[in-house]
Amino acid sequence: MRELMDKVVLARNNETNTDIRGSIANSIITTFISIKLISCFIVLNAYITALAVSVIGLASFGASLGLRRMYVKALLKIFEYATNIKEEKLKDSELIETGNLIFLLFSEIDNELERSERIRKIQRKRLDTFKLDESLQDKENNNYLPSGESLKREFELADVSEFARQGLQAIIDDQVTKRFTTEELVVWNLLSRNDQQYEYISFRVTVLWLFGLLLRYCVLFPFRLVLFLFACSFTFMSTFVIGRVREGRFKRVLNWYATLILHRILSRVFSAIITFHNKENKAQPGSICVANHTSPIDVIILSTDNCYSMIGQQHSGFTGMMQRAFSRSARHIWFDRSEAKDRHLVAKRMTEHVHDKTNMPILIFPEGTCINNTSVMMFKKGCFEIDTEIYPVAIKYDPRFGDAFWNSSKHSMLQYLMLMMTSWAIVVDVYYLPKMSKRADEDAVSFAKRVKKRIADKGGLADLEWDGMLKRASPKLDLMYEQQQNYSKHLKLN
Repeated sequence: MRELMDKVVLARNNETNTDIRGSIANSIITTFISIKLISCFIVLNAYITALAVSVIGLASFGASLGLRRMYVKALLKIFEYATNIKEEKLKDSELIETGNLIFLLFSEIDNELERSERIRKIQRKRLDTFKLDESLQDKENNNYLPSGESLKREFELADVSEFARQGLQAIIDDQVTKRFTTEELVVWNLLSRNDQQYEYISFRVTVLWLFGLLLRYCVLFPFRLVLFLFACSFTFMSTFVIGRVREGRFKRVLNWYATLILHRILSRVFSAIITFHNKENKAQPGSICVANHTSPIDVIILSTDNCYSMIGQQHSGFTGMMQRAFSRSARHIWFDRSEAKDRHLVAKRMTEHVHDKTNMPILIFPEGTCINNTSVMMFKKGCFEIDTEIYPVAIKYDPRFGDAFWNSSKHSMLQYLMLMMTSWAIVVDVYYLPKMSKRADEDAVSFAKRVKKRIADKGGLADLEWDGMLKRASPKLDLMYEQQQNYSKHLKLN
């Protein structure tokens, strides 16, 4: 009995020793993995910091090593490769579908012939039993003059066919609402949000898409986020310091260089590749610069080459916080579009601003809302009523690398920035156009239309007369009345 008890005690001791050794081994492994992860994080953080510092340094002087352009050229080749694979798969599926359709057509041709024969028999039967009454016979013999009463008849379904056709045509060929949605791409850029009908195509394309997903979210996004946080910190600190400087030439020069450095850093957050054309037409102090509007980053794009006093709708949240920060260091004009008194105040402040030639040029987006960079919509006449020179600018984005359009009804500002920082890049062309002035026989509305047409032609955009505010509000009564008059013309008898 004692021997049995000794064996039990010995077994328990062995189990305890084994558990102790196992826990020690697990602790050692866990500690080793933790040390490795921490060291990898430190090394990765050091690389990201060093890269961010180098990018910030180059951006501060407006310099570039050309790596972004090489990166974009490589992306183009990858996009073409993925698109070719997709087209090959689509052609194969179309051939199969065509064969199935031909088979179905031949299988149903007998039924169609029988159905057509039945319809012809019914029509012949109706013609045989149909008899003209005496009044209709008089009409054929030209024995009467038609009157308004004789033209009256019962309602037929065909009477509404013309209105139905125009309604369907307006829905299909809608020139307004499609300007407020993302532009469809001819070439797929491996961003699933830009391909509305994305589905499994092939293993190679799936591998490319997964690789791009990891690159954008695990490599580019962390680096861009570091740059963005640094840019935000630089914004608040620089505007706070400049705001404490006395008004004068030194403050204007200090704000000029700080603004250029800030927006050049912000442009790197989106890997922006900006090409400026005709820089000799750049806006001068004490003038107004107008441009088509696609995105909030339009301001960042233009401010990498020039400094502007901004004017626009007052926002809340993150955007409002940035507006208040910018207002500390320079003269910007923010207003509430719903307040009528703000309009008169804004016009007065703009007039005072442009009369002082030491002030930066005012940057205005006369459309009043973001359009998806396929067209230019109606310009508001406010800034064109001021007696000063207008410097038009056409901004054209390349949607293959990233959709710059901000759908404010769908995404908040932070959500939009997230989409921008996880896109491939922002490639944009900026065209400075020669300055324009209002003619003696020209009113503000005509002048606005002339400037808008010049911007649309240069940027390769559609020139539309529709009001961009239709995105948020119902059509105006005069516009609805005009359409009602057009419809009424179809009801009039010749």
